[in-house]
Amino acid sequence: MTAPDVPVIPVLLAARPLVGGLVVPWITARMPDGRYRFGTVDYHRHRRALRDRLCQTCGGPLDPGRIVFAMRDSDLRLLVSPEPGMHPVCAAYSARGCPMLAGRLRHYRTSDLAAQLADLGVTSHGDPTGSRAAAPAKRWHLLWATDYQPITNPLTGQPAAMVLPEQVLRVRPIGPPTPLGPADHGGDAAAGPASDI
Repeated sequence: MTAPDVPVIPVLLAARPLVGGLVVPWITARMPDGRYRFGTVDYHRHRRALRDRLCQTCGGPLDPGRIVFAMRDSDLRLLVSPEPGMHPVCAAYSARGCPMLAGRLRHYRTSDLAAQLADLGVTSHGDPTGSRAAAPAKRWHLLWATDYQPITNPLTGQPAAMVLPEQVLRVRPIGPPTPLGPADHGGDAAAGPASDI
């Protein structure tokens, strides 16, 4: 990542640890040696963020009525987010700083990270089905909502947030769209624009 790709850190995130000039999200897993691993989610913090309505980026309480979720096209169709919500300012920072959200990565990691972390005794998740290794990256959106219901995602068995249609305030695509063919992850490209919600 070059210097122009590193976004300015908002005051709300100034106390968070940094790795490579980027803020480490509150739900990011920490390795036994103390290092943080971007793209790896601390399972307990993830559950707590969803249950207690905490921002996944800064860890602070979310503002009722102004919660932002990062969702892929497939998440938008169901209005179910595997990611906890964020403050608007934390979401804006994440959309610029996170290489996956910003569309700077075209594929997920090639290795099954969960298995490697389990060997280290780290409880984490982020790819509960193990289907993302080397898969093409998907297009992401920011969805503003007035509230959500913590649920167990019926597709993955993992904690998630369900947003009701009447709770959606707006949806905005972030990062360059990733064109997918019908063979890529169930043919998301044929679903049409998700921002029509």
